[in-house]
Amino acid sequence: MKKFYCLWVTTGSEEDYVKDVQPLLNDPESPIQGKLYNLGKSMRLKNGKEYIAPLFPSYIFLETEELKSQDLQLLQKGRGFIKILPNNSQMQSLNAGDTELILSIIRFGTVIPIVHASFDVNDKIKILDGPFKGKEGLVTAVNRRNKRINFEVKLMNGIAVIGLTYEEMDKADKNAGIIL
Repeated sequence: MKKFYCLWVTTGSEEDYVKDVQPLLNDPESPIQGKLYNLGKSMRLKNGKEYIAPLFPSYIFLETEELKSQDLQLLQKGRGFIKILPNNSQMQSLNAGDTELILSIIRFGTVIPIVHASFDVNDKIKILDGPFKGKEGLVTAVNRRNKRINFEVKLMNGIAVIGLTYEEMDKADKNAGIIL
């Protein structure tokens, strides 16, 4: 059974790291085989221009079999590599909840589209559709001018704040959700 590992790279080098290391993981002679995921999100500027930003800056997710200490040498060949989380000497795969979150995202591709939502700051939202379906999060910030929302999700035994661009919908009721 494949497992997911979280690799920490320098911010901004996520794409370069994947370009450097994915061909090595695809090589049949390589000591490890696997797939790297650089997760992104669609964002929109005030002028309407759309771009893709990292969903979890500095994190690359590796899907592979069990990692061994000798596999570290291959993973260090990518530009910007810092370490395997939590640390290189204790390479731990993601727990079941984190794996479920990553799988729910990549099932829809590696880029999350602009979301449709109705909410306010301090509302607890439940994701109704898309890669985060069934997850709950607390809205921590809303920028209505730029149409951006920040909300918290649990990831790797902590809280991660995810910022996404949204399209506003009418709020149906107090328990309305977000469609991702």
